[in-house]
Order: sequence, then C-alpha cells, then structure tokens
Amino acid sequence: MQHVQQQIQTQELQADLADGYIDIVQPLPGQPSVIALRIGGQLRVLFNPSPQTHGAVQEAFAFGNQVVGIWEAGSPHILRSIHIRRI
Repeated sequence: MQHVQQQIQTQELQADLADGYIDIVQPLPGQPSVIALRIGGQLRVLFNPSPQTHGAVQEAFAFGNQVVGIWEAGSPHILRSIHIRRI
C-alpha cells in the first residue's frame, strides 16, 4: 500500500489551455462518451464526462471562455479534469 501511495504522490499534474475540442455525446454502442480537447496540437481525452461537463465545454467555446485541461505527466493523453475560466 505504501508503494502505491508513493506512486500517486509523485505524479506531476500539468495544465494548459485548449484551442479546440471534439465532443462525442452519442458514441457508438459499447463505447464511452468522450470530450477531447486540443492542447498544444495534441488531443487529450476525458472519458464519460457528465452532461453538465459536455454543456459547460460547448458553452465555453461558444462564448470565448477559456477551457483548461489537466492531466498527469505520466498519462499525457488522458485528462483528469476540465476547468472553465469565464472571462
């Protein structure tokens, strides 16, 4: 257990602004719902976001607000969370 805790504590979180997104609200059968943010020319994905997250990301891009993706350095293509900065 201690080894697992040490691994979790050493994961470095990174964040950056998204300049585009893909929102798969109705995926193919058996596939998860996905929001993919384009950050630094790479797609980073959040699996199974809530309906509120889908709406917030769509609204943020529609109204010019900032969308920030957060991920672990060890898994740069998988988002841990999405934050919206209203400007």
